[in-house]
Amino acid sequence: MGEWGDAPPTFDRSGDAWGSSGAAFSEDGDGGGEQYIELLGANLWVAGMINLGRFRRVSDFVNIVQGYLVIRDVVVLTHTGEATRLTLPELRVLPDDVAVVGQLGGVSDSAGPAGGGNTYIEKVKRRLVVLTRSHIIDGDVFMQVDGSVMSFVDATDPRFIPMSDVRVRWVSDRKLAARYPFALLQRTQILGVATEGIKLGTTETYRRRAELLKDAARVTATPADALEGEIPVIAGSGDPASSDGDGEAG
Repeated sequence: MGEWGDAPPTFDRSGDAWGSSGAAFSEDGDGGGEQYIELLGANLWVAGMINLGRFRRVSDFVNIVQGYLVIRDVVVLTHTGEATRLTLPELRVLPDDVAVVGQLGGVSDSAGPAGGGNTYIEKVKRRLVVLTRSHIIDGDVFMQVDGSVMSFVDATDPRFIPMSDVRVRWVSDRKLAARYPFALLQRTQILGVATEGIKLGTTETYRRRAELLKDAARVTATPADALEGEIPVIAGSGDPASSDGDGEAG
């Protein structure tokens, strides 16, 4: 199994989550019905069903919901995405605390016609790596041909950004991950964005790189870098104050 994992968690997580492209509301009143979703937050990973009411797509519903997001038939998942024995008939979650709304089925509306009319806005696919307080997320977003990535990210609408081919890992342990064909990423959770030269290396590669940077910093350090009144100590300089293990001069 690779760094991201080769398969999503194994228990049954099915359902046409996104629905077809078109208007946000169903004309016949049927809407999207009940759809399966997964919610990921700082210390949260749950799976369950939501009722879209008259909305066609999960993205439309999540971006307009006020107050709590109500999900039913909830299963609490571990950090590896496995189902636990803890289940809840109903759970109310504040959308502000949700970083990712994950989907395992359906058709994304990211690059579809705008507003369900005849107007078509040409979009291009861009790969983004996004850092939140708890997750590293990479996926494809669809943006206007002449638009900039930062303008896209800095915008306030929609609150949750549709993404496709999404991979999620925890910052605390990058081997723990989830894959989603489609997901929604909350803008307010974004701490950093990378767009160019995205490449995943091994742990050893990054460790060596970090050590090289530290060594370079030590070499270039000068007395002027120290705070006023402090004497800089260069590793291996034989300073007597650093020779005693308890930090006091011998």
